[in-house]
Amino acid sequence: MKNRVLAGLLSSFLFATAAHAEHHEAEEKRTVIGMGLSMDGASKPLYSGSMSHMKLWQDWIQAHNDRDFEKIASLNSEDFNVYLPNGERVVGSAAHRALLEGWIAEANTSWEIWWMIPNDAVNSDGVMEEWLSTGNMLTMTDAEGNVSREFHQVDIKIKDGKLSTGYVSSMENIPAP
Repeated sequence: MKNRVLAGLLSSFLFATAAHAEHHEAEEKRTVIGMGLSMDGASKPLYSGSMSHMKLWQDWIQAHNDRDFEKIASLNSEDFNVYLPNGERVVGSAAHRALLEGWIAEANTSWEIWWMIPNDAVNSDGVMEEWLSTGNMLTMTDAEGNVSREFHQVDIKIKDGKLSTGYVSSMENIPAP
């Protein structure tokens, strides 16, 4: 009887040790796709991220093109905020909607995704964060029919399956192909 109990305990211990080692090895085997700098200037690896984040971005951009502001808000996290190229910070889905409605009314903006790279990085607190880096072409047509294009690169944090904090940079006056 004692031997069975000891054998059971030993096999449980070995199983738990193997499971822990396998989990640890999986973290060590993550694909490094680049590097990033933390706020203190330390270099940290960027890892390949979840491909599901690309679908989230595709749905969000499609909602912009469809003018579906409810869908956009449903894909934003509760703490949604974005830093625009001009330094303005938009906080919350209501402010985001107001910005979009004004922009769309003025410029009839449409969005096209050119590329996406899901990536993960450890933040300064040692917590792994999920990000998506994207390149998007915006085409705007004003009331007089003048067309302009801007390329926007967006780095956005994914939190609990929703879009959280974004940073937008832009290049204006992109010629049509």
